[in-house]
Amino acid sequence: MGTIREADYQHWREHGYVVVPLLDDEQVRATVENIHEYMPPWEEYARHPRWYEESVAAKSGRLRTYATFPFVGDALNETTLHPELIAFAERVIGTDRLMLSHGQLGGKYAGTRDFEQQLHLDYGNNTLVCPPPDEEIVDLPAIIYYTDVTVDLSPTYVVSQKFTRDLPREPRFHTREGSPDLYAHEVPVVVPAGSVLIYSMNTFHRGSALTASEGLRYAQNIGFKRVDTPWCGQVTFQHDGGSPEMNHFLEHATPRQREFVGFPRVGDPYWNKSTVANVGARYPGMDMSPYLAALT
Repeated sequence: MGTIREADYQHWREHGYVVVPLLDDEQVRATVENIHEYMPPWEEYARHPRWYEESVAAKSGRLRTYATFPFVGDALNETTLHPELIAFAERVIGTDRLMLSHGQLGGKYAGTRDFEQQLHLDYGNNTLVCPPPDEEIVDLPAIIYYTDVTVDLSPTYVVSQKFTRDLPREPRFHTREGSPDLYAHEVPVVVPAGSVLIYSMNTFHRGSALTASEGLRYAQNIGFKRVDTPWCGQVTFQHDGGSPEMNHFLEHATPRQREFVGFPRVGDPYWNKSTVANVGARYPGMDMSPYLAALT
């Protein structure tokens, strides 16, 4: 699996999370350049904070400024569907019939608000039920960090499942006062830009305060899920149909990448000469030859 090694997979199995390098310096540079289409660099924000008061959430109730997949930039789209992450998800979940459940990009800026969270499990807003054990996992979350994360730039704190496997799934949230032993085992994810935290819906973690007097943190929350789990949450990408971002993504994506937003895979019964022609007309820049070739 390239930069994600067998030892990383085993670490995820043992602890319920693993942190690995994902992007090289050039990939980080390209993704950050894409991010600046949605949120300002620190120097720009610091010069004109009032210009960005709403988007950076200095006074609003939103946790952070954000944008969602698909993006205007190819680098961010490619990173969201990074082949290393897909390969890891396929191995962990045990199938190649996967979809992207979410792809939210977020920015946290110094001096804007309190980003401190309680230790929690993520499934509360991902499903109406409770997650199965990791041996039967159906959805896999991850956080990609596009800027260096130091201890004062709102690192994610995570707790190894070695200390939590016997805990009930409810309550999902634990306070420091009520669960001091749990907080005693948390560790900060302090990493260079281009790293990814792959975890589990059964892994306790939290966002922390951004205490630096200046600077920001760019990160993206993503997730993959089995296609046959309607009880497991997923962004409905059909709502983005017709948007310039979705049209651009679909026309430039591979057939495999299109599957992650609900596009029928090559060879699916949906495809016939008529549907190939109609979809090709809807997306003039899309190469329809793989779908047409599969008909014969």
